[in-house]
Amino acid sequence: MLSVRQLYIAVSTGYVILLFLGMILVRGLWFYPKEYDQALQLQQSEVSGLLSAMELRREQLVATTHDYASWDDTFRFTHDRNQEYLDSNFLDSTFESLSLAGTIITNTERRILYSAVYSEEDGVQENPAALTAWLTRTAAPEFFSGRVFSEIQLLDGSPYLIASSPVSPSGASDPISGWLIFMQKIDADYISVLAQVSRLNLAMIAPPYSEDLPDIITPVTQLNAVRSGCFYDDAGQRSLCLNIRHANGAGPAMLNSSLIPAFILLCLIPSALFMLVLKLVIDPLRKATVLLERNNSDGRLRPVLHSTSIRITELQKLRDAYNELVYTARQQQARLEQLSNTDRLTGLPNRRAFDELLEKTWRRLLRHQQAAALVLVDIDYFKRYNDHYGHQAGDSALRQVAQALKSCAKRTDELASRFGGEEFALILQVEDASDLDSLRKRVSESVRALDIHHDHSPISKQLTISFGIAWIRDSGHWLEKMGKEEWLRAADSALYEAKASGRNCNMLQVISPDMPFTESPVLTQSPD
Repeated sequence: MLSVRQLYIAVSTGYVILLFLGMILVRGLWFYPKEYDQALQLQQSEVSGLLSAMELRREQLVATTHDYASWDDTFRFTHDRNQEYLDSNFLDSTFESLSLAGTIITNTERRILYSAVYSEEDGVQENPAALTAWLTRTAAPEFFSGRVFSEIQLLDGSPYLIASSPVSPSGASDPISGWLIFMQKIDADYISVLAQVSRLNLAMIAPPYSEDLPDIITPVTQLNAVRSGCFYDDAGQRSLCLNIRHANGAGPAMLNSSLIPAFILLCLIPSALFMLVLKLVIDPLRKATVLLERNNSDGRLRPVLHSTSIRITELQKLRDAYNELVYTARQQQARLEQLSNTDRLTGLPNRRAFDELLEKTWRRLLRHQQAAALVLVDIDYFKRYNDHYGHQAGDSALRQVAQALKSCAKRTDELASRFGGEEFALILQVEDASDLDSLRKRVSESVRALDIHHDHSPISKQLTISFGIAWIRDSGHWLEKMGKEEWLRAADSALYEAKASGRNCNMLQVISPDMPFTESPVLTQSPD
């Protein structure tokens, strides 16, 4: 016998090799460059986000500096150096709320009128030497121009964001009377806030800075998992350098794990080529497929009986394995139908499900004081209906009656089931006589509303029912002298009396501590 595996390996091995080489070529020339460009754009957007976040912080400091420099009190201070102005406006709380690390107020000759630095440990320290040294040796001339100016500079070996504004009352024609300078120290906390705003993973590089660190505004042309960049001051010196850890890491790889599933998927193509080459194999497979589709459409399992002109090992094993599965499934289906709790014709729970709930309800009645009714229903003259209208009409009538009775069981602990043949059983919770009367009407009306014609019934031109009710009122331990079988027998006796009374009616047997069930029950009739 010929092995399909042997033919498949011979035809597809060369194809798989060519397919793999082709995928590498296509990825290298088409997909990888696109992914690389997208990764570059993402890293560029992250750098741009950092620049935007830094610009936002700079604008905030510039606006604050200009606001303070425009005060009339600040303008007057540059003339009279009023101590009250300093005491009111440069407190510890002022530095904390504005996130300031230092401030300088000068006159028009750049002579310091007031300077101070702030730290959480030491508070406000006035006239620090570091600010005086920065002002005389490092400060850029732009800090003392006629416009607001800001940049990052190194002060005493640490980066600071510094903003200056000419002191001049807002809307006034007075000349500039000096300059106000605010400083924010760029430390780990500052970078942490900046990282939250830009949603980046940032780390500050400690000075002194290496000469090979690039300008941070340089366009991104190469993918890096971690990118270093610096901000420059007006003198062209590096004033702040950061490490940016990009979200997409080092970018896409030329060969990655996603290529493997794609390769496996494309390897299925040799199967199609193989089907074209082995025409003799396709025909029996098609016949088997038609049989499987027919089995699936009507829900019936049929074994594969036909054979092929060429004895192929795999096809024979497949046929035998499938036939064995069919036989096993049939046996399991038969067993499941026996164990199923659902009646196949009506869709209602079957006798087995009824027996289970009857046992459960009986145990609950023994434990708690409750009231429950057991109802047995019989379709009047159903055999005549079935004989004259046919079994299909009879099955349809059974299904309609089943759904009508099902609507009478509304609670989760209630049940409407098929008891057998044209008989149905209901277990319902009935609290009092009013509920009981409503139940008797509801059951009768549910079937009457179906309006199923029965011209061969001697009692009505419609299909009718008779039913018997065994109502346990005020259950409790007194029921231990009885059993659920007696409850069922009471409902059956009530049904018998209803049928003996001319049918199309119902009989009630009340079971209570003072009126237990007997072989000669007292029945109450409710005719229709």
